[in-house]
Amino acid sequence: MSSVGPTINPSHKWCWTFCTSCNRCQDKGRYTACNQCSGRYDPDLNISVDNDDYCDCKNGTLRWKTKQGKLIVTRFNSNPFKGKVSYQKKTEDERDWDAYVKDMREKLNDPNWNPITIYEE
Repeated sequence: MSSVGPTINPSHKWCWTFCTSCNRCQDKGRYTACNQCSGRYDPDLNISVDNDDYCDCKNGTLRWKTKQGKLIVTRFNSNPFKGKVSYQKKTEDERDWDAYVKDMREKLNDPNWNPITIYEE
């Protein structure tokens, strides 16, 4: 008797190509191996395969199958891939804190030393 669902997390397959917009495989449907693949990150192997649920972000369309079985198809208002990542400069306080932590890690010879501890009660 063969298994009904997938036997391996799709993100661990050789053909997996991550889509930065919808976090699914952008190549679902391209290979014959895709017939048994949900195209989503699925470590517990509990997402069923659906041919209507695939990444269409390259064409400017978001296709999403909800847990209730409803298919949502909508067009992007703007290109999700055109954004530019910018970083803010560190403030003087942040630079001082980082220098303190670095110095203490060297003094204590512990590369993972962290002065902030969170306790749960």
